[in-house]
Amino acid sequence: MNASALSSLLLDLYRYSRELPLGEFQGQALARLQQDLSFDAAWWGVAHPSHDIHGSFPYKLPADYANFYLERVQDTDSLAEAGLSSPGQTVCFGPAQFATSPGLSLLTEHFAIQQALCTVLDTPTLNLSMFISLYRTRREPAFLESERQFCDCVAPHLWATWTSNWIIQMEHIRADSAATRISHAIVDQRAVLHSAEPRFVKLMQAEWPQWRGPALPPTARRSLQAGRDYRGRSIALRSYQSCGLMLLEARAPSALDSLSPREKTIAAAFGEGRSYKQIAASLGLSPATVRHHLRRVYSKANISNKSELTSLIK
Repeated sequence: MNASALSSLLLDLYRYSRELPLGEFQGQALARLQQDLSFDAAWWGVAHPSHDIHGSFPYKLPADYANFYLERVQDTDSLAEAGLSSPGQTVCFGPAQFATSPGLSLLTEHFAIQQALCTVLDTPTLNLSMFISLYRTRREPAFLESERQFCDCVAPHLWATWTSNWIIQMEHIRADSAATRISHAIVDQRAVLHSAEPRFVKLMQAEWPQWRGPALPPTARRSLQAGRDYRGRSIALRSYQSCGLMLLEARAPSALDSLSPREKTIAAAFGEGRSYKQIAASLGLSPATVRHHLRRVYSKANISNKSELTSLIK
Protein backbone atom coordinates (compact mmCIF):
# COMPACT_ATOMS: atom_id res chain seq x y z
CA MET A 1 0.00 0.00 0.00
CA ASN A 2 1.64 3.24 -1.11
CA ALA A 3 1.10 6.66 0.43
CA SER A 4 -1.04 7.87 -2.46
CA ALA A 5 -3.51 4.99 -2.13
CA LEU A 6 -3.71 5.42 1.65
CA SER A 7 -4.33 9.14 1.25
CA SER A 8 -7.11 8.47 -1.26
CA LEU A 9 -8.77 5.97 1.08
CA LEU A 10 -8.69 8.35 4.05
CA LEU A 11 -10.06 11.23 1.98
CA ASP A 12 -12.97 9.05 0.93
CA LEU A 13 -13.68 7.98 4.52
CA TYR A 14 -13.83 11.58 5.73
CA ARG A 15 -16.04 12.50 2.77
CA TYR A 16 -18.38 9.62 3.64
CA SER A 17 -18.58 10.86 7.22
CA ARG A 18 -19.94 14.19 5.97
CA GLU A 19 -22.23 12.93 3.22
CA LEU A 20 -23.67 9.53 4.15
CA PRO A 21 -26.67 8.83 6.40
CA LEU A 22 -25.86 7.16 9.70
CA GLY A 23 -27.28 3.82 8.56
CA GLU A 24 -25.09 3.65 5.44
CA PHE A 25 -21.69 4.79 6.65
CA GLN A 26 -20.20 1.54 7.97
CA GLY A 27 -21.19 -0.51 4.93
CA GLN A 28 -19.81 2.04 2.49
CA ALA A 29 -16.61 2.48 4.51
CA LEU A 30 -15.94 -1.27 4.53
CA ALA A 31 -16.72 -1.57 0.83
CA ARG A 32 -14.18 1.19 0.17
CA LEU A 33 -11.60 -0.49 2.41
CA GLN A 34 -12.09 -3.72 0.41
CA GLN A 35 -10.72 -1.93 -2.64
CA ASP A 36 -7.31 -1.70 -0.96
CA LEU A 37 -7.31 -4.73 1.34
CA SER A 38 -8.70 -8.12 0.35
CA PHE A 39 -11.18 -9.61 2.86
CA ASP A 40 -14.42 -11.55 2.49
CA ALA A 41 -16.44 -10.38 5.49
CA ALA A 42 -16.11 -8.13 8.51
CA TRP A 43 -17.55 -7.40 11.92
CA TRP A 44 -17.45 -3.83 13.26
CA GLY A 45 -18.90 -2.67 16.54
CA VAL A 46 -18.51 -1.61 20.15
CA ALA A 47 -17.95 -3.96 23.08
CA HIS A 48 -17.34 -4.01 26.83
CA PRO A 49 -14.13 -5.65 28.16
CA SER A 50 -16.38 -8.54 29.26
CA HIS A 51 -17.06 -9.11 25.50
CA ASP A 52 -20.67 -7.91 25.82
CA ILE A 53 -21.65 -6.33 22.50
CA HIS A 54 -22.97 -2.75 22.62
CA GLY A 55 -23.14 -2.14 18.87
CA SER A 56 -22.83 -4.60 16.00
CA PHE A 57 -22.48 -4.24 12.24
CA PRO A 58 -21.88 -7.58 10.45
CA TYR A 59 -20.64 -7.03 6.90
CA LYS A 60 -21.35 -9.83 4.42
CA LEU A 61 -22.30 -12.02 7.38
CA PRO A 62 -25.72 -13.27 8.55
CA ALA A 63 -27.80 -10.77 10.52
CA ASP A 64 -27.76 -13.09 13.57
CA TYR A 65 -23.96 -13.33 13.63
CA ALA A 66 -23.72 -11.32 16.85
CA ASN A 67 -26.25 -13.58 18.59
CA PHE A 68 -24.29 -16.67 17.54
CA TYR A 69 -21.11 -15.09 18.86
CA LEU A 70 -22.64 -14.21 22.22
CA GLU A 71 -24.18 -17.64 22.68
CA ARG A 72 -21.37 -19.86 21.36
CA VAL A 73 -18.07 -18.02 21.02
CA GLN A 74 -17.92 -15.18 23.55
CA ASP A 75 -16.26 -17.06 26.42
CA THR A 76 -13.57 -18.75 24.32
CA ASP A 77 -12.60 -16.04 21.83
CA SER A 78 -8.80 -15.93 21.82
CA LEU A 79 -8.80 -13.40 18.96
CA ALA A 80 -10.75 -10.89 21.06
CA GLU A 81 -8.50 -11.55 24.05
CA ALA A 82 -5.42 -10.84 21.95
CA GLY A 83 -6.94 -7.62 20.61
CA LEU A 84 -8.02 -6.41 24.05
CA SER A 85 -4.56 -7.10 25.48
CA SER A 86 -2.94 -4.93 22.76
CA PRO A 87 -5.34 -2.02 22.14
CA GLY A 88 -4.51 -0.01 19.05
CA GLN A 89 -2.38 -2.82 17.60
CA THR A 90 -3.86 -5.08 14.92
CA VAL A 91 -3.50 -8.80 15.65
CA CYS A 92 -3.43 -11.45 12.95
CA PHE A 93 -4.78 -15.00 13.32
CA GLY A 94 -4.38 -17.68 10.65
CA PRO A 95 -5.98 -21.08 10.02
CA ALA A 96 -3.84 -22.86 12.63
CA GLN A 97 -4.93 -20.48 15.42
CA PHE A 98 -8.56 -20.77 14.35
CA ALA A 99 -8.34 -24.56 14.41
CA THR A 100 -6.89 -24.72 17.94
CA SER A 101 -9.28 -22.16 19.50
CA PRO A 102 -12.63 -23.63 20.68
CA GLY A 103 -14.50 -20.41 19.93
CA LEU A 104 -12.81 -19.57 16.64
CA SER A 105 -13.17 -23.11 15.32
CA LEU A 106 -16.94 -22.61 15.59
CA LEU A 107 -16.63 -19.57 13.32
CA THR A 108 -14.82 -21.75 10.81
CA GLU A 109 -17.44 -24.49 11.09
CA HIS A 110 -20.50 -22.23 10.76
CA PHE A 111 -19.24 -19.29 8.69
CA ALA A 112 -16.13 -20.68 6.92
CA ILE A 113 -13.95 -17.99 8.59
CA GLN A 114 -10.31 -19.12 8.61
CA GLN A 115 -8.25 -15.93 8.97
CA ALA A 116 -8.72 -12.57 10.67
CA LEU A 117 -7.18 -9.20 11.29
CA CYS A 118 -8.60 -7.67 14.47
CA THR A 119 -8.07 -4.17 15.86
CA VAL A 120 -9.42 -2.93 19.20
CA LEU A 121 -9.45 0.77 20.14
CA ASP A 122 -10.26 1.89 23.68
CA THR A 123 -12.74 4.62 24.64
CA PRO A 124 -11.76 5.06 28.32
CA THR A 125 -14.50 7.54 29.25
CA LEU A 126 -17.15 4.90 28.50
CA ASN A 127 -15.07 1.83 29.43
CA LEU A 128 -15.87 0.50 25.97
CA SER A 129 -13.86 -0.48 22.92
CA MET A 130 -14.43 -0.22 19.20
CA PHE A 131 -13.47 -3.41 17.41
CA ILE A 132 -13.14 -4.26 13.75
CA SER A 133 -12.40 -7.76 12.51
CA LEU A 134 -11.65 -8.42 8.84
CA TYR A 135 -12.17 -12.05 7.82
CA ARG A 136 -11.00 -14.32 5.04
CA THR A 137 -13.03 -17.46 4.36
CA ARG A 138 -10.09 -19.22 2.71
CA ARG A 139 -6.73 -20.52 3.91
CA GLU A 140 -4.71 -18.79 1.20
CA PRO A 141 -3.39 -16.25 0.69
CA ALA A 142 -2.41 -15.54 4.28
CA PHE A 143 -2.68 -11.99 5.60
CA LEU A 144 0.68 -10.28 5.18
CA GLU A 145 2.53 -8.23 7.77
CA SER A 146 2.12 -5.22 5.47
CA GLU A 147 -1.67 -5.74 5.56
CA ARG A 148 -1.62 -5.93 9.35
CA GLN A 149 0.32 -2.66 9.48
CA PHE A 150 -2.15 -1.13 7.03
CA CYS A 151 -5.00 -1.95 9.45
CA ASP A 152 -3.01 -0.30 12.23
CA CYS A 153 -3.01 2.90 10.18
CA VAL A 154 -6.62 2.80 9.01
CA ALA A 155 -8.50 1.61 12.13
CA PRO A 156 -8.22 4.89 14.10
CA HIS A 157 -9.57 6.76 11.08
CA LEU A 158 -12.51 4.37 10.79
CA TRP A 159 -13.33 5.15 14.42
CA ALA A 160 -12.85 8.90 13.94
CA THR A 161 -14.95 9.10 10.77
CA TRP A 162 -17.72 6.91 12.24
CA THR A 163 -17.90 9.18 15.28
CA SER A 164 -17.89 12.27 13.05
CA ASN A 165 -20.72 10.75 11.03
CA TRP A 166 -22.85 10.48 14.21
CA ILE A 167 -22.24 14.12 15.10
CA ILE A 168 -22.78 15.46 11.58
CA GLN A 169 -26.02 13.51 11.16
CA MET A 170 -27.31 14.84 14.48
CA GLU A 171 -26.58 18.37 13.28
CA HIS A 172 -28.45 17.72 10.02
CA ILE A 173 -31.44 16.31 11.86
CA ARG A 174 -31.52 19.28 14.18
CA ALA A 175 -31.27 21.75 11.29
CA ASP A 176 -34.08 20.01 9.44
CA SER A 177 -36.31 19.76 12.50
CA ALA A 178 -39.19 22.21 12.67
CA ALA A 179 -39.10 22.00 16.46
CA THR A 180 -36.01 23.88 17.60
CA ARG A 181 -36.61 22.62 21.15
CA ILE A 182 -35.64 19.10 20.08
CA SER A 183 -32.18 17.76 20.94
CA HIS A 184 -30.46 14.51 20.02
CA ALA A 185 -28.13 11.80 21.30
CA ILE A 186 -26.78 8.45 20.14
CA VAL A 187 -26.81 5.35 22.36
CA ASP A 188 -25.80 1.76 21.69
CA GLN A 189 -27.69 -1.51 22.08
CA ARG A 190 -26.98 -1.51 25.82
CA ALA A 191 -28.39 2.02 26.16
CA VAL A 192 -24.95 3.55 26.80
CA LEU A 193 -24.61 7.14 25.62
CA HIS A 194 -21.95 7.78 22.96
CA SER A 195 -22.73 11.33 21.87
CA ALA A 196 -25.22 13.98 22.99
CA GLU A 197 -26.10 17.62 22.52
CA PRO A 198 -25.88 19.79 25.66
CA ARG A 199 -29.64 20.37 25.78
CA PHE A 200 -30.21 16.60 25.78
CA VAL A 201 -28.08 16.29 28.92
CA LYS A 202 -29.99 19.15 30.61
CA LEU A 203 -33.34 17.52 29.90
CA MET A 204 -32.07 14.18 31.23
CA GLN A 205 -30.86 15.77 34.45
CA ALA A 206 -34.13 17.67 34.87
CA GLU A 207 -35.95 14.31 34.79
CA TRP A 208 -33.31 12.40 36.78
CA PRO A 209 -31.33 14.91 38.91
CA GLN A 210 -28.77 12.30 39.99
CA TRP A 211 -28.11 11.04 36.47
CA ARG A 212 -24.57 11.55 35.15
CA GLY A 213 -24.46 8.86 32.43
CA PRO A 214 -23.22 7.20 30.39
CA ALA A 215 -26.00 4.57 30.70
CA LEU A 216 -29.63 5.67 30.37
CA PRO A 217 -31.75 5.33 33.52
CA PRO A 218 -33.55 1.94 33.74
CA THR A 219 -37.05 3.40 33.22
CA ALA A 220 -36.04 5.10 29.97
CA ARG A 221 -33.99 2.11 28.82
CA ARG A 222 -36.84 -0.36 29.27
CA SER A 223 -39.27 1.78 27.27
CA LEU A 224 -36.91 2.54 24.41
CA GLN A 225 -35.55 -1.00 24.05
CA ALA A 226 -39.14 -2.23 23.88
CA GLY A 227 -39.79 0.19 21.01
CA ARG A 228 -41.95 2.57 23.06
CA ASP A 229 -41.55 6.31 23.55
CA TYR A 230 -40.75 7.49 27.06
CA ARG A 231 -42.71 10.42 28.53
CA GLY A 232 -41.82 11.75 31.97
CA ARG A 233 -42.40 14.94 33.91
CA SER A 234 -39.50 16.82 32.32
CA ILE A 235 -38.59 14.90 29.17
CA ALA A 236 -40.15 13.06 26.24
CA LEU A 237 -37.88 10.57 24.43
CA ARG A 238 -38.30 8.91 21.06
CA SER A 239 -35.85 6.46 19.49
CA TYR A 240 -34.90 5.52 15.93
CA GLN A 241 -32.89 2.36 15.22
CA SER A 242 -29.93 2.65 12.87
CA CYS A 243 -27.16 0.15 12.24
CA GLY A 244 -27.13 -1.31 15.76
CA LEU A 245 -27.37 2.13 17.36
CA MET A 246 -30.28 4.25 18.57
CA LEU A 247 -30.74 7.89 17.66
CA LEU A 248 -32.64 9.54 20.52
CA GLU A 249 -34.84 12.60 20.13
CA ALA A 250 -35.52 14.50 23.36
CA ARG A 251 -37.77 17.46 24.15
CA ALA A 252 -39.74 18.87 27.02
CA PRO A 253 -43.19 17.26 27.35
CA SER A 254 -46.01 19.00 25.50
CA ALA A 255 -49.74 19.10 25.91
CA LEU A 256 -49.85 17.72 22.36
CA ASP A 257 -48.48 14.39 23.63
CA SER A 258 -51.95 13.42 24.83
CA LEU A 259 -53.51 13.87 21.38
CA SER A 260 -54.36 11.01 19.06
CA PRO A 261 -52.55 10.83 15.68
CA ARG A 262 -55.68 12.15 13.91
CA GLU A 263 -56.01 15.03 16.41
CA LYS A 264 -52.33 15.94 15.92
CA THR A 265 -52.76 16.00 12.15
CA ILE A 266 -55.82 18.25 12.35
CA ALA A 267 -54.22 20.52 14.97
CA ALA A 268 -51.10 20.97 12.81
CA ALA A 269 -53.16 21.76 9.70
CA PHE A 270 -55.40 24.22 11.54
CA GLY A 271 -52.41 25.89 13.17
CA GLU A 272 -50.86 26.35 9.72
CA GLY A 273 -53.93 28.36 8.66
CA ARG A 274 -56.00 25.79 6.76
CA SER A 275 -59.78 26.06 7.07
CA TYR A 276 -62.21 23.43 8.38
CA LYS A 277 -63.30 22.68 4.81
CA GLN A 278 -59.74 22.34 3.49
CA ILE A 279 -58.77 19.98 6.31
CA ALA A 280 -61.96 17.97 5.89
CA ALA A 281 -61.39 17.57 2.15
CA SER A 282 -57.78 16.43 2.59
CA LEU A 283 -58.69 13.84 5.22
CA GLY A 284 -62.00 12.65 3.78
CA LEU A 285 -63.98 13.98 6.75
CA SER A 286 -66.89 16.34 7.15
CA PRO A 287 -66.23 19.89 8.44
CA ALA A 288 -68.37 19.05 11.48
CA THR A 289 -66.05 16.14 12.33
CA VAL A 290 -63.03 18.43 12.02
CA ARG A 291 -64.66 20.90 14.42
CA HIS A 292 -65.34 18.06 16.86
CA HIS A 293 -61.69 16.98 16.79
CA LEU A 294 -60.50 20.54 17.32
CA ARG A 295 -62.76 20.94 20.36
CA ARG A 296 -61.12 17.82 21.83
CA VAL A 297 -57.68 19.24 21.01
CA TYR A 298 -58.48 22.48 22.86
CA SER A 299 -59.81 20.55 25.84
CA LYS A 300 -56.86 18.13 26.10
CA ALA A 301 -54.26 20.87 25.61
CA ASN A 302 -56.07 23.26 27.96
CA ILE A 303 -56.07 26.09 25.41
CA SER A 304 -58.88 28.33 24.18
CA ASN A 305 -57.91 29.87 20.84
CA LYS A 306 -56.04 29.39 17.59
CA SER A 307 -53.16 31.64 18.66
CA GLU A 308 -52.38 29.36 21.61
CA LEU A 309 -52.61 26.31 19.37
CA THR A 310 -50.19 27.84 16.87
CA SER A 311 -47.67 28.58 19.62
CA LEU A 312 -48.02 25.05 20.95
CA ILE A 313 -47.26 23.26 17.68
CA LYS A 314 -44.25 25.35 16.69
